[in-house]
Amino acid sequence: MGRKRSLIANTLIVASGTLLSRFTGLWREVLLSAAFGASWVTDAFLLAYTIPNLLRRLFAEGALGTSVVPVFSEYQGRDKEEVVAFLSAVFTGLTIIVAALCALGIIFAPQIVRFIAWGFRGNLEKLSLTVDFTRLMFPFLLLISWSALLMGSLNTLYVFSWSALAPVFFNLGMVGSLLFLRKWVDVYCLALGVLIGGIGQFLFQLFPFYRLGLRFRLHLRFWKEPGFRKVVQLMLPVTFALAVSQLNTLVDRLIASTCREGAVSALYFADRLMELPLGVFGIAISTVILPSLSQSIQEEKLERWQDTLFEGFRLVIFIMLPITVFLMVFREDLVKIVYQRGFFDLRATSMTSEALLFYALGLPAFSLVHLFTRAFYSLQDTYTPVKIGVLVVGCNIALDFLLVRFMGFAGLALATSLCALLNFLLLETFLKRCQTLNMSGAGKWWWKLALQVAAFVFFAYFLWKTLGQTFDSSRIIVLVVIIFMLALFYVFLTIGLKMEEKKTIIAIFEKFYNKFAKGIKRDE
Repeated sequence: MGRKRSLIANTLIVASGTLLSRFTGLWREVLLSAAFGASWVTDAFLLAYTIPNLLRRLFAEGALGTSVVPVFSEYQGRDKEEVVAFLSAVFTGLTIIVAALCALGIIFAPQIVRFIAWGFRGNLEKLSLTVDFTRLMFPFLLLISWSALLMGSLNTLYVFSWSALAPVFFNLGMVGSLLFLRKWVDVYCLALGVLIGGIGQFLFQLFPFYRLGLRFRLHLRFWKEPGFRKVVQLMLPVTFALAVSQLNTLVDRLIASTCREGAVSALYFADRLMELPLGVFGIAISTVILPSLSQSIQEEKLERWQDTLFEGFRLVIFIMLPITVFLMVFREDLVKIVYQRGFFDLRATSMTSEALLFYALGLPAFSLVHLFTRAFYSLQDTYTPVKIGVLVVGCNIALDFLLVRFMGFAGLALATSLCALLNFLLLETFLKRCQTLNMSGAGKWWWKLALQVAAFVFFAYFLWKTLGQTFDSSRIIVLVVIIFMLALFYVFLTIGLKMEEKKTIIAIFEKFYNKFAKGIKRDE
């Protein structure tokens, strides 16, 4: 039970940090839009930020963050000098490679911008500002790469809270720059805010890293360190897989641009709403579970590896199914509350709600893909997810062209969800070939969950029919009440049906109650 509580507790920590990061990110976007609006300055900044941000997704937080954990797990229990030598080799090699990439980006920024910013070529002032922004922000790639290395190292040691909160400091760096530097440096506060935020995100994680007795040193012969070579070997296919994923997103947007006006925006805004629970819970669970899986493999405890993966699988299903139901039933009300103001009219709400309906269908599958991909990473197999990913992207593009003919832009969202399900099924099938998975040993749990979700669907529909009419007068308050009632109902169903998760829920409540009681006693 102790290990289970640890997984739940760590997931809650990462989820809380992600949620706080999303809220501070929203604050950043509000300040950005208020300061510059939808102007050519904003266009220049967003396009310039796209370049290092894309490299960040491909190279740093995605590939590096997941490749360090399995290799670092091999060093657990070794002499501290060996551990420091490994981390120093990765740090030195990473710094040299990324610094060279940043230097090339700064030197060839005009050529890069002209290649990407086709629409800016007729406006020299806009083009020049985009080049300036690009040059200022390229060093952000080095900062975020260091942060990714720290995150992977801390997560391997089961320290999740600091890395979960680190993105908040990036957002605060941007907020601080917009509030205090704008009057001194004008529009360049945007690019400087990215750098300040990157520095804050890195330094915030450095404190727990040093407190654990770990260090980064200059390792001049870093390429001779076996751990460094293994990290690079694992990173290459992950980077390729992420590049393929970005290609799929590009194709989706190109096809959407051929649909009716507003299709690209509707898909984007619906995706942002779907990404919130996916990031807070789905990705949080997979982030927390990777070190446990990697450690079990290193200790050759296959049964514990299976139990941990199945525990994560059940946790994803248990959390994501009610969220999926909520997004589908209250999709239009949610879109109205979040987006409908200014130029975002009823037509845009209707289109975004339609896209959200089909995106929400794939939410459990999206989360399970993240989980099972991490399971392959724990086995130091990064090639199988790539092969599956390439196949799924091909299927997704084919489905895009097929469904868009019958469903319009909504067919693109449905194609994405169907391919997420295909991706998960293929990952599970291939995983069973290399590891024995006990995914069907909880038949009774499945029947209880089916009954629980069915009751939840009826209750959610009942609330929508009875309370949905009051949304125009007090939307936010009513939605908060509905979410509270649905969560309480789901908890009561879990306890009433004697689900396995009942013990976890009671343990969490007991933990919070004990902390609250101790706080009262201290005050007395």
